[in-house]
Order: sequence, then structure tokens, then C-alpha cells
Amino acid sequence: MPSIVDKLNDFRGTRPAQAISAAMFLASGLYNLFYNPGVLALIFGVLFSVVGVLAVYKLIVGESIVQSIAS
Repeated sequence: MPSIVDKLNDFRGTRPAQAISAAMFLASGLYNLFYNPGVLALIFGVLFSVVGVLAVYKLIVGESIVQSIAS
């Protein structure tokens, strides 16, 4: 019986794992943008939202935006 660590290592890098991380980045970014006051929350909100959108792009297209621009 494989251990939980082996199962987690097999799960890393799969499409569901990438979708979960993209959703977490987007949710964190949007939460910081709309529900937290202050300049620091704005900076983190924009940063996490951009990273989340780039992760969704990579998930849908299958390559990063840098690879898309370079080709």
C-alpha cells in the first residue's frame, strides 16, 4: 500500500493539481483586491491575480505565455 507521501508526489504536476493551484491564486488575488483595504493588499491582489490568470492560461493552452510568444 503506497504511503500518503507517494500519493502526493504522484499528484504533483497533474492537471487537477494545476487547476487547484490556479483557483487558489485567483481566489487569493480577488479577495485581496476587493475585501482588504490598503496599498499592500492592492499590490498582493494584483500580483496573485496575474499569477492566477497565467496559471489558467497554461492550464487551458498547455504551454506558458513565454513559450507562446517565442514561437
